[in-house]
Amino acid sequence: MYAATKYAVTGLSEVMAEDVKEFGVKVTVVAPGAFRTAFLDDSSLVLAKRKIDGYSAVRASHERYAAMNGTQIGNPELLAQVFIDLAAHPNPPVRLYLGSDAYKRAKEKITLLSEELESNKPVSFTTDFKEMS
Repeated sequence: MYAATKYAVTGLSEVMAEDVKEFGVKVTVVAPGAFRTAFLDDSSLVLAKRKIDGYSAVRASHERYAAMNGTQIGNPELLAQVFIDLAAHPNPPVRLYLGSDAYKRAKEKITLLSEELESNKPVSFTTDFKEMS
């Protein structure tokens, strides 16, 4: 649910940025990597006690993130400064990935999307109207 919500907010922000730019309104959606905050503390993160066998890969992913608590690469004080600078930026980006880990995940996603797009190009083009000569 967490990742799906982030994905939805990103899509909403991208569309909103396009819709409001003629009014001079700027929209930036920030995709942060892992930062050393209280997010992974026991009081902030609640994992299900009842485990369903079919979700072992998801659970393992959650456990990996929980295990990094206190060792995340991102510095929240530096993140705060980026936000302050972003507010004064005359032309802020629509999407901003913060942290080398966030950048790496975004780069991997771009590569995956590009490969998928190209591999399906022949099928994609089959749905166009054929011009009559």
